[in-house]
Amino acid sequence: AVPHLEKTKGNVIIISSNLSTLIIPLLTVYSVTKAALDHLTRCLAVDLGSKGIRVNSVNPGYVKTNIGRDFGVD
Repeated sequence: AVPHLEKTKGNVIIISSNLSTLIIPLLTVYSVTKAALDHLTRCLAVDLGSKGIRVNSVNPGYVKTNIGRDFGVD
């Protein structure tokens, strides 16, 4: 993918979560996974920036869904 992104000056957008920086009981694996995506974003931005490829993440906040209800979050 990198050669194509170089030619097109493409962008990489990684979807993470604001839970990457928060500690919520019973969501450890989810939070740690999102934190890893944030770090991957920073590392790729450094590695690919010199090639003209931008790498960013979107970290949306809480959206009220059934999964939140299941974990006792309102």
